Amino acid sequence: MKKKLISPEARAKSLEFIYQKLSACSIRCLFTLAKLMMLIVANTRNQLSRQSEENIDLCFPDLSKAEKKQLKTENIHHTCCNFFELAQLWHRPIDQVLALITQQEIPDGFDNPNKSKIIVAPHQGSWELLNLWLAQQGQSLSLYKPTRNPHVDQYVLKSRSRNSAELVPVDTAGLRKLLHGLKHQASCMILPDQKPRANKSCVSASFMGHATDTSLLIKNLASKSDCDIYIAAVTRDLKQGRYSLRIELLEKNKIIGSDEISAHYLNHSIEQFIRPEVSQYQWTYRRFPEQVYHDHKKRH
Repeated sequence: MKKKLISPEARAKSLEFIYQKLSACSIRCLFTLAKLMMLIVANTRNQLSRQSEENIDLCFPDLSKAEKKQLKTENIHHTCCNFFELAQLWHRPIDQVLALITQQEIPDGFDNPNKSKIIVAPHQGSWELLNLWLAQQGQSLSLYKPTRNPHVDQYVLKSRSRNSAELVPVDTAGLRKLLHGLKHQASCMILPDQKPRANKSCVSASFMGHATDTSLLIKNLASKSDCDIYIAAVTRDLKQGRYSLRIELLEKNKIIGSDEISAHYLNHSIEQFIRPEVSQYQWTYRRFPEQVYHDHKKRH
Protein backbone atom coordinates (compact mmCIF):
# COMPACT_ATOMS: atom_id res chain seq x y z
CA MET A 1 0.00 0.00 0.00
CA LYS A 2 1.15 3.48 -0.79
CA LYS A 3 1.73 5.75 2.18
CA LYS A 4 -0.51 8.80 2.27
CA LEU A 5 1.64 11.90 2.20
CA ILE A 6 0.66 14.93 4.25
CA SER A 7 0.13 17.89 1.94
CA PRO A 8 2.26 21.04 2.36
CA GLU A 9 -0.89 22.97 3.31
CA ALA A 10 -1.82 20.41 5.97
CA ARG A 11 1.66 20.60 7.45
CA ALA A 12 1.42 24.37 7.72
CA LYS A 13 -2.01 24.17 9.37
CA SER A 14 -0.75 21.53 11.81
CA LEU A 15 2.23 23.68 12.77
CA GLU A 16 0.04 26.73 13.35
CA PHE A 17 -2.46 24.66 15.35
CA ILE A 18 0.28 23.28 17.62
CA TYR A 19 1.75 26.72 18.26
CA GLN A 20 -1.68 28.20 18.95
CA LYS A 21 -2.35 25.53 21.58
CA LEU A 22 1.13 25.85 23.12
CA SER A 23 0.75 29.63 23.34
CA ALA A 24 -1.54 29.10 26.34
CA CYS A 25 1.49 27.81 28.28
CA SER A 26 3.69 30.15 30.30
CA ILE A 27 7.19 30.78 29.00
CA ARG A 28 8.62 28.76 31.91
CA CYS A 29 6.38 25.86 30.92
CA LEU A 30 7.64 26.11 27.33
CA PHE A 31 11.25 26.11 28.58
CA THR A 32 10.42 22.94 30.55
CA LEU A 33 8.96 21.27 27.47
CA ALA A 34 12.15 22.24 25.66
CA LYS A 35 14.15 20.54 28.41
CA LEU A 36 12.19 17.32 27.91
CA MET A 37 12.98 17.45 24.21
CA MET A 38 16.62 18.17 25.06
CA LEU A 39 16.86 14.96 27.09
CA ILE A 40 15.94 13.03 23.97
CA VAL A 41 18.02 15.03 21.47
CA ALA A 42 21.17 15.24 23.61
CA ASN A 43 21.22 11.54 24.40
CA THR A 44 20.61 10.10 20.94
CA ARG A 45 22.62 10.24 17.74
CA ASN A 46 21.09 12.86 15.50
CA GLN A 47 22.19 15.83 13.42
CA LEU A 48 21.67 18.47 16.12
CA SER A 49 23.50 16.46 18.77
CA ARG A 50 26.40 15.58 16.48
CA GLN A 51 26.84 19.12 15.18
CA SER A 52 26.72 20.72 18.61
CA GLU A 53 29.28 18.24 19.91
CA GLU A 54 31.53 18.75 16.89
CA ASN A 55 31.48 22.55 17.08
CA ILE A 56 32.06 22.62 20.84
CA ASP A 57 34.97 20.20 20.52
CA LEU A 58 36.38 22.37 17.73
CA CYS A 59 35.95 25.76 19.39
CA PHE A 60 36.63 24.93 23.04
CA PRO A 61 39.67 22.62 23.05
CA ASP A 62 40.65 23.65 26.61
CA LEU A 63 37.43 22.41 28.19
CA SER A 64 37.42 19.04 29.91
CA LYS A 65 35.31 16.21 28.53
CA ALA A 66 32.73 16.78 31.28
CA GLU A 67 32.63 20.53 30.60
CA LYS A 68 32.10 19.95 26.89
CA LYS A 69 29.26 17.55 27.63
CA GLN A 70 27.63 20.07 29.95
CA LEU A 71 27.96 22.86 27.39
CA LYS A 72 26.46 20.61 24.72
CA THR A 73 23.50 19.76 26.99
CA GLU A 74 22.82 23.43 27.76
CA ASN A 75 23.21 24.36 24.11
CA ILE A 76 20.70 21.77 22.91
CA HIS A 77 18.27 22.94 25.60
CA HIS A 78 18.44 26.47 24.19
CA THR A 79 18.11 25.12 20.65
CA CYS A 80 14.88 23.41 21.71
CA CYS A 81 13.73 26.63 23.39
CA ASN A 82 14.06 28.33 20.00
CA PHE A 83 11.35 25.99 18.76
CA PHE A 84 8.92 26.10 21.70
CA GLU A 85 9.07 29.81 22.53
CA LEU A 86 7.71 30.69 19.08
CA ALA A 87 4.29 29.68 20.37
CA GLN A 88 4.23 32.76 22.58
CA LEU A 89 6.24 35.06 20.32
CA TRP A 90 3.97 34.40 17.35
CA HIS A 91 0.57 34.16 19.04
CA ARG A 92 0.46 36.15 22.29
CA PRO A 93 -0.36 39.90 22.17
CA ILE A 94 2.74 41.96 21.39
CA ASP A 95 2.66 43.83 24.71
CA GLN A 96 2.74 40.51 26.59
CA VAL A 97 5.58 39.23 24.41
CA LEU A 98 7.75 42.32 24.89
CA ALA A 99 7.04 42.30 28.63
CA LEU A 100 9.09 39.08 28.81
CA ILE A 101 12.20 41.25 28.35
CA THR A 102 12.78 42.38 31.93
CA GLN A 103 16.38 43.59 31.68
CA GLN A 104 17.89 45.91 29.09
CA GLU A 105 21.42 47.17 28.48
CA ILE A 106 21.18 49.81 25.76
CA PRO A 107 23.93 52.35 24.99
CA ASP A 108 23.27 56.07 24.89
CA GLY A 109 22.26 57.31 21.46
CA PHE A 110 20.61 54.09 20.33
CA ASP A 111 17.16 55.66 20.48
CA ASN A 112 18.13 58.61 18.26
CA PRO A 113 15.25 58.72 15.71
CA ASN A 114 17.36 60.69 13.23
CA LYS A 115 20.08 58.06 12.90
CA SER A 116 19.76 54.84 10.94
CA LYS A 117 21.18 51.66 12.46
CA ILE A 118 22.57 48.31 11.38
CA ILE A 119 21.88 45.72 14.06
CA VAL A 120 24.35 42.83 13.93
CA ALA A 121 22.38 39.96 15.47
CA PRO A 122 24.39 36.78 16.04
CA HIS A 123 22.48 33.50 16.28
CA GLN A 124 22.32 33.72 20.07
CA GLY A 125 19.31 33.49 22.35
CA SER A 126 16.03 34.52 20.73
CA TRP A 127 16.68 36.51 17.57
CA GLU A 128 12.96 36.18 16.84
CA LEU A 129 12.17 38.21 19.97
CA LEU A 130 14.90 40.70 19.09
CA ASN A 131 13.23 41.22 15.72
CA LEU A 132 9.89 42.04 17.38
CA TRP A 133 11.52 44.38 19.92
CA LEU A 134 13.33 46.32 17.20
CA ALA A 135 10.08 46.78 15.29
CA GLN A 136 8.59 48.36 18.41
CA GLN A 137 11.28 51.06 18.29
CA GLY A 138 10.48 52.25 14.76
CA GLN A 139 10.84 51.13 11.15
CA SER A 140 12.77 47.86 11.18
CA LEU A 141 13.84 45.66 8.29
CA SER A 142 15.51 42.26 8.26
CA LEU A 143 16.53 39.75 5.62
CA TYR A 144 14.32 36.75 5.12
CA LYS A 145 15.01 33.44 3.36
CA PRO A 146 11.78 31.72 2.27
CA THR A 147 11.12 28.15 3.41
CA ARG A 148 10.58 25.34 0.92
CA ASN A 149 6.93 24.85 1.85
CA PRO A 150 5.03 27.92 0.53
CA HIS A 151 2.21 27.41 3.06
CA VAL A 152 4.62 27.24 6.01
CA ASP A 153 6.44 30.20 4.50
CA GLN A 154 3.25 32.26 4.50
CA TYR A 155 2.63 31.44 8.17
CA VAL A 156 6.24 32.18 9.20
CA LEU A 157 6.33 35.44 7.25
CA LYS A 158 3.04 36.59 8.81
CA SER A 159 4.30 35.72 12.30
CA ARG A 160 7.69 37.38 11.91
CA SER A 161 6.05 40.48 10.48
CA ARG A 162 4.03 41.13 13.64
CA ASN A 163 4.48 44.54 15.20
CA SER A 164 5.13 46.00 11.71
CA ALA A 165 8.50 44.24 11.39
CA GLU A 166 9.36 44.29 7.69
CA LEU A 167 11.07 41.28 6.15
CA VAL A 168 12.82 41.52 2.79
CA PRO A 169 14.06 38.66 0.59
CA VAL A 170 17.71 37.69 0.32
CA ASP A 171 18.11 38.95 -3.23
CA THR A 172 19.07 42.09 -5.12
CA ALA A 173 15.68 43.72 -4.59
CA GLY A 174 15.84 42.96 -0.87
CA LEU A 175 19.30 44.46 -0.52
CA ARG A 176 18.17 47.59 -2.33
CA LYS A 177 15.32 47.87 0.14
CA LEU A 178 17.74 47.56 3.07
CA LEU A 179 19.94 50.29 1.66
CA HIS A 180 16.91 52.51 1.03
CA GLY A 181 15.83 51.99 4.64
CA LEU A 182 19.29 52.89 5.95
CA LYS A 183 19.10 56.14 4.01
CA HIS A 184 15.78 56.95 5.71
CA GLN A 185 16.54 56.39 9.41
CA ALA A 186 15.43 52.75 9.58
CA SER A 187 16.99 49.92 11.57
CA CYS A 188 18.24 46.91 9.61
CA MET A 189 18.76 43.64 11.49
CA ILE A 190 21.30 41.30 9.90
CA LEU A 191 22.28 37.84 11.15
CA PRO A 192 25.99 37.76 10.27
CA ASP A 193 27.16 34.26 11.08
CA GLN A 194 25.79 32.03 8.34
CA LYS A 195 27.79 30.55 5.50
CA PRO A 196 27.70 33.00 2.59
CA ARG A 197 26.44 31.52 -0.64
CA ALA A 198 29.08 30.71 -3.22
CA ASN A 199 28.24 33.71 -5.38
CA LYS A 200 28.22 36.23 -2.51
CA SER A 201 30.97 38.64 -1.52
CA CYS A 202 33.00 37.21 1.37
CA VAL A 203 36.53 36.69 2.70
CA SER A 204 38.13 34.14 5.00
CA ALA A 205 38.53 35.37 8.57
CA SER A 206 39.17 33.74 11.95
CA PHE A 207 36.20 32.84 14.15
CA MET A 208 36.82 30.95 17.40
CA GLY A 209 40.32 30.20 16.18
CA HIS A 210 39.36 28.76 12.79
CA ALA A 211 39.24 30.32 9.33
CA THR A 212 35.73 30.60 7.95
CA ASP A 213 34.04 32.39 5.06
CA THR A 214 32.64 35.69 6.33
CA SER A 215 30.10 37.85 4.51
CA LEU A 216 30.95 41.44 3.56
CA LEU A 217 27.28 42.46 3.43
CA ILE A 218 27.45 44.57 6.59
CA LYS A 219 30.57 46.36 5.37
CA ASN A 220 29.02 47.05 1.97
CA LEU A 221 25.79 48.45 3.47
CA ALA A 222 27.60 50.52 6.11
CA SER A 223 29.97 52.07 3.59
CA LYS A 224 27.01 53.36 1.55
CA SER A 225 25.02 54.94 4.39
CA ASP A 226 25.37 57.29 7.34
CA CYS A 227 24.49 54.78 10.04
CA ASP A 228 25.59 53.53 13.43
CA ILE A 229 26.39 49.84 13.86
CA TYR A 230 25.40 47.82 16.91
CA ILE A 231 25.60 44.20 17.99
CA ALA A 232 22.61 42.85 19.91
CA ALA A 233 20.99 39.75 21.39
CA VAL A 234 18.04 38.77 23.57
CA THR A 235 19.08 35.92 25.88
CA ARG A 236 17.05 33.66 28.17
CA ASP A 237 16.89 33.22 31.91
CA LEU A 238 15.59 29.66 31.99
CA LYS A 239 14.95 29.57 35.74
CA GLN A 240 13.04 32.85 35.95
CA GLY A 241 11.26 32.52 32.61
CA ARG A 242 12.33 35.87 31.24
CA TYR A 243 14.74 37.50 28.81
CA SER A 244 17.51 40.09 28.82
CA LEU A 245 18.35 42.48 25.99
CA ARG A 246 21.96 43.57 25.47
CA ILE A 247 23.14 46.02 22.81
CA GLU A 248 26.69 47.30 22.23
CA LEU A 249 28.03 49.89 19.80
CA LEU A 250 30.60 48.69 17.25
CA GLU A 251 33.36 50.75 15.61
CA LYS A 252 32.14 51.74 12.18
CA ASN A 253 35.62 52.73 10.95
CA LYS A 254 36.72 49.11 11.37
CA ILE A 255 33.58 47.71 9.77
CA ILE A 256 34.14 49.82 6.65
CA GLY A 257 37.91 49.21 6.55
CA SER A 258 39.56 46.76 4.17
CA ASP A 259 37.74 43.50 3.53
CA GLU A 260 40.12 41.60 5.81
CA ILE A 261 39.98 44.15 8.65
CA SER A 262 36.19 44.31 8.45
CA ALA A 263 35.68 40.53 8.51
CA HIS A 264 38.19 39.92 11.31
CA TYR A 265 36.74 42.73 13.42
CA LEU A 266 33.19 41.47 12.89
CA ASN A 267 34.06 37.91 13.88
CA HIS A 268 36.10 39.05 16.87
CA SER A 269 33.20 41.26 18.01
CA ILE A 270 30.79 38.32 17.76
CA GLU A 271 33.18 36.10 19.74
CA GLN A 272 33.49 38.59 22.58
CA PHE A 273 29.79 39.37 22.59
CA ILE A 274 28.55 35.77 22.84
CA ARG A 275 30.99 34.58 25.54
CA PRO A 276 28.92 35.65 28.59
CA GLU A 277 26.09 33.40 27.37
CA VAL A 278 28.04 31.04 25.13
CA SER A 279 25.63 28.11 25.63
CA GLN A 280 22.91 30.16 23.89
CA TYR A 281 24.85 30.44 20.63
CA GLN A 282 23.76 28.26 17.69
CA TRP A 283 26.46 25.60 17.89
CA THR A 284 24.06 23.23 16.13
CA TYR A 285 24.82 25.04 12.85
CA ARG A 286 27.61 23.86 10.54
CA ARG A 287 29.44 27.21 10.46
CA PHE A 288 32.94 26.21 9.32
CA PRO A 289 34.26 24.89 5.99
CA GLU A 290 34.29 21.12 5.60
CA GLN A 291 38.10 21.11 5.53
CA VAL A 292 38.23 22.58 9.05
CA TYR A 293 36.07 19.74 10.41
CA HIS A 294 38.04 17.17 8.42
CA ASP A 295 41.42 18.40 9.68
CA HIS A 296 40.19 18.50 13.26
CA LYS A 297 39.00 14.89 13.09
CA LYS A 298 42.36 13.79 11.68
CA ARG A 299 44.23 15.44 14.56
CA HIS A 300 41.93 13.88 17.16
